[in-house]
Amino acid sequence: MERVTKLALRVLEEALAQAEAEIVEPHVAHRLALQWLVAVGALENWQAEGFIDAMGAPILTPHLPGGEHYIRPTVMRGTLLAAYYGLGYPLPPDGLRAALARRFATELLDQEIGQPHPWVMCNRYRPGERETIRQHFDAKLWRQVNDGPAIVHPKEPGWVVRAVDGEIVLDQMTWGFPVVLRGKQGQPLKPKPVNNARFDKLSGFWSRWAGPAHRCLIPASAYAEPVGESGSMKTAWLTLRSTSTFAWAGLWRDSEDWGPVYTGVMTRNAPELGSIHDRSPVILAREDWDTWLNAPLADLQRFDRPWPADDVFVMPTSISWKDGGRESLVNWSWEAGQHRAPPSTSPFSSK
Repeated sequence: MERVTKLALRVLEEALAQAEAEIVEPHVAHRLALQWLVAVGALENWQAEGFIDAMGAPILTPHLPGGEHYIRPTVMRGTLLAAYYGLGYPLPPDGLRAALARRFATELLDQEIGQPHPWVMCNRYRPGERETIRQHFDAKLWRQVNDGPAIVHPKEPGWVVRAVDGEIVLDQMTWGFPVVLRGKQGQPLKPKPVNNARFDKLSGFWSRWAGPAHRCLIPASAYAEPVGESGSMKTAWLTLRSTSTFAWAGLWRDSEDWGPVYTGVMTRNAPELGSIHDRSPVILAREDWDTWLNAPLADLQRFDRPWPADDVFVMPTSISWKDGGRESLVNWSWEAGQHRAPPSTSPFSSK
């Protein structure tokens, strides 16, 4: 019995260590561990339920950046403290918690550049030229701004297409929702950009921004992924054979840290492209643009699918991933007859 109790505590210690860096998805192991501690009298039911609720508490909050992130591990740590006291067990050594925290922190690093990129998937893409984008989406330029970089990285400006009072506009925002993590002493750290949102989390963590008022289209001509062995990864660019500009489903919001910001929605990748990454951008067909911008969330489930692999063109390069973010595409070409110009009529122009 004592062995099972110690195992339950270890499962919850690992959840706490992970919660120091990110939201934790409650797993059956967490629930079983808490149920066991309730059964042996170490916790009350309300404490176990509070632990589960805290695990999924959002990081981002418009009125108090980082506040809920601070609350999450604090609640979980308090519950564990109560369990140790209830059992009469000594608290775990600081070294154990520090080792677990380092392990989860390391998992959040981009190993190629050594910088933290929480929840990163696709983290660089080419939007294309502004006037081409404007015409492609038949959009009105919302405000006069600089063009922005040719290759967009998180926390850099990029183009988004959104609806404003029934009008389709082309706007510029910062790529990535700012997330405020906490240091070892509880101090707020410099915000990090969360530039991808998983489709299967739109009704959960992302729900406050998943409604029509916060949806957008992200114009893109290509996106990049690292390929090869860790430590020597090369840059591969992916685009569509059927069009030179495509729409990536996105969400946007106003932030206190960086002003208007946006993030791209991701889904599972096509099996044929699984060796590149297990996830890919949610790409929308032209006839689906209006649906993404205006339909209820329940009507969008059909977009939680990969784009057909036979329409995806993969261009490997010899450029290392860590150096490839600023390089222009060289020798970019599609096989003859496989790339077709997009239709000249936008689905928005008939409104």
